[in-house]
Amino acid sequence: MSARTEVGFELKGERSELGPLLGDLWRSRDLTRLLAKREFLVNYRRASFGVLWAIGLPLAQALIVGLTLSRVVRFETKGGYALFVFAGTLPWTFFNGALTVATNSIVIGSELATRVYFPRAVLPIVTVLSALRGFIPSVAVLIGLAAIFRAPLGLDLFLLIPATVLMVTLTAGFSLVLAALQVYFRDMKFIVAASTLPWFWASGAIFPLDKLGSMRHWLELNPAVGMIEFYRASLGTASAGWGRSVWICAAWAVGLIALSLPLYRRYDRVFVDLL
Repeated sequence: MSARTEVGFELKGERSELGPLLGDLWRSRDLTRLLAKREFLVNYRRASFGVLWAIGLPLAQALIVGLTLSRVVRFETKGGYALFVFAGTLPWTFFNGALTVATNSIVIGSELATRVYFPRAVLPIVTVLSALRGFIPSVAVLIGLAAIFRAPLGLDLFLLIPATVLMVTLTAGFSLVLAALQVYFRDMKFIVAASTLPWFWASGAIFPLDKLGSMRHWLELNPAVGMIEFYRASLGTASAGWGRSVWICAAWAVGLIALSLPLYRRYDRVFVDLL
């Protein structure tokens, strides 16, 4: 009597080659820009204050946190504590907002993704670029506040450009990886939502790294620390030795992008079937 053979179904997709996958992403750049613009306009179209929320939200958070903590602790920072907090909460608000939405972007974009083929990596990238549109005016407010508080502005102000590039790259790296995992593990969006609050408190957004002593070296392993310190460095308000945290952040950004490539090479063609 022959042994019984179990016949099952296993969903597999053809592994994409890296070159063609990157080529498809490049050819989808017009679609990416169009979707990013559409998502940005949809986010603020029905809001009474429109795009002003992109500026007002981090400013309100900074004021609330700054006024609250200033009554409990006394931190001596260059340019004043209010500016210090705003320079920290501004990139964090971008990072947190974009990452929270991007994590579920492939699942939410299933209707579009099932109608026409394009690399699924476009969807989390669209969310990051959409958030960037609302972020740019906030940078102008940051510079204005720095001038009002008489921060030591100078040529370091040009560091805002690489600081923004690093912030966007880090956010895109996390978004690509988490959006891919969310397709398979639908708990990822809840894990991200639950982790953002402790992540914020551990990011150094509201306290100088100089006050941490030996704990500073451990905290700098958090990639958000380098992102925030880079912004403060452009205003001359960063802690001494801020460069180390920036390099660690850059390593995280590169590592996450590198990790996302095999994920999308392996699973890009089967994402739609799992949605």
